[in-house]
Formats: sequence, structure tokens, C-alpha cells
Amino acid sequence: MFLLIKSRAFFIPDYVLTMKTLVRNPYFIGYCLLYITVLLLMHFIEHYPLGEAIASALIIGVLFTFIAHIFTRKAIPLSCSKPVQKHEMLVLVSLIIYITVVLSFGINQIKLTFSQFFLEKNITQEVITITYKLLFFFVVPFLVYKYFYSFKMDDFGLRVKAQEFFTKKNLALLFAMAIIIFLIQYFLGNGARPIREGIFTSKQLVIGLPLFFIWLLFEVGLVEEFFFRAVLQSRIAAVTKSEMGGIFLSGLVFGLAHAPGFYLRGSGTLDNLGASPSLFLSVGYSIIVLSVAGFFLAVVWSRTRNLWLVMAIHAFVDLLPGFSEFVKIWNIH
Repeated sequence: MFLLIKSRAFFIPDYVLTMKTLVRNPYFIGYCLLYITVLLLMHFIEHYPLGEAIASALIIGVLFTFIAHIFTRKAIPLSCSKPVQKHEMLVLVSLIIYITVVLSFGINQIKLTFSQFFLEKNITQEVITITYKLLFFFVVPFLVYKYFYSFKMDDFGLRVKAQEFFTKKNLALLFAMAIIIFLIQYFLGNGARPIREGIFTSKQLVIGLPLFFIWLLFEVGLVEEFFFRAVLQSRIAAVTKSEMGGIFLSGLVFGLAHAPGFYLRGSGTLDNLGASPSLFLSVGYSIIVLSVAGFFLAVVWSRTRNLWLVMAIHAFVDLLPGFSEFVKIWNIH
């Protein structure tokens, strides 16, 4: 995980963060110590397989991050990050508490309110879900920064000029990540098993995959990457005056944000944690697996400040695993 710190974005001297300087970085050291401690506790207390966690860390955390580093070495950020704002630490902490409450209790309340639509997967449920996700993760944080600090869409990497997104470097990175993600998920992922087994027709694949990609671009791309990357990572980096601080601290928040869903809503079945994982298992898995999963996207965002690019890569990550369900819900023949 080699990173290049841009002085124009954070007003600190330019330097290449090599392995020598990386191991001296307090945020990297702190994260590694936390990761190793939690990994060992997970193994001895919850009997979580060490090999599975280490393989995930090496493939997603190291390999993907290294590829992202290679393709963004000379990237020019779309915009400069604003310096830390007045009382911004308080605003960031409030936003983290807010999203934790939403994930812990707010989503359950919405499902109870619209319970008739959540009895089984259907189109109405999908529309309700993407609506509240966009509201909680995108609209509210954006309005907070717009109201308090006069931030604009450009400040969050959401410029609309096509030529700024479709650069040769951006397309090379997007295609490289898409191919690697596709190959790994197709041959190794359980979510792609129906595709490997030829359950879907050519017409379903040709029509369904592009439609699902567009859906994911907003349902997971805009929702998660705007909040965790454009807001939290950028602003934590500004507050700590460290890109590494932004990457590792926002990565932890990203991972831990999923723990309430595992523990309170039984969503751990999707990650082989069981229907009722313990609190420690929920938190531990969020740290040793999910916090690592976002590092390569964090590097892409740090280097490019192009949220559209990060959203597109994230959409490719979820494309094959969720395709079967998308075809069923939207009745794609």
C-alpha cells in the first residue's frame, strides 16, 4: 500500500510514501496492531479461520491497493480538498454517531413502517431501500456541509464534465480493476455460481448486467462512497493533516458501520456469520475483513478526487454477487 501525498490537496510537503516511511506512520502502525490483535482474538474466541482472513487481506487489501497505486501514480486530483473548517471535528463525530444510529435502529424502523413491502424481495422494496439510503448517506451529509461550510458538489468529486472522467488513465484503472474483480469473483466467488453454471441466458446477461451496473452505481456507489470516501475520508484527512489518517480511520468507520447490521438485523448470513452472530464476532469481522476491503477505493479517491470513478469501481465489486437476485426481483427474462 504505497501512497503519494499531494501537497496541493492538504498543504503538506510532497513525498513518496515508501515501505520505509509507511512502517513509521502512526496510523499504519496503529491499524496493524489493532488488526493483528482482533484477528488473534477472533481465531481463539470465535474460531474464525486465520487463512480466510489473511487471504482476504492479501488479495483485497494488498493486491487491489497495489494495483490502484500503480494506475494512479501520476493522477491529478479533480479538485483540492478544503482545509479543516471551524468545529469540523464535532461535525464529523456527529455524522458518525448519526449514521451509527441510522444503521442500528433507523433501518429497522423503516422496515417496520413499510413491513408489507419487506415480506419478500420486490421492486417496491428496492425503490424504498435506495430512497432511504440516498437520503441518509448522501442528502443529509451533503446538506450539513453545504449549510455549515458552503461546500459544493465539486468539493465532493462530483463534477459532471465527461472529459474529466473519461481520461485514458481513469479508463485504464477502471478496466484493470473490473477485469481483476470479474476474474476473482467469477472463478472463486459463491455469488457468481449461477452464472458459472449457465443458469442465465445470453439475453439476460446482455440486458441485466448493464442495468444492474447502473443501479449499483447509485445504490452502493453513490451511497457508500459519498459518505465514507468523499465526506469522512477527505475530512478526517483534513482534520488529521494526514492522508494516511483519512484512509485508515475512515476504513475502520466503514467496517464498523456494518457491525450493527450483523448483530441487530441478522444480515450476517450474507457473510457466512450466521443469523445471530455475537457482538464480538460482528465487530471483529467488520475490522479484519470489511475495513480492509475499502483501502483500494480509498487510494483511488485520495489520488483522483473523482467520485464517479470510485463509484464505478465499487459497482463492479457488487455486480456478479448480486446479479441473480436482481434478475429475480426485476423479472428479467
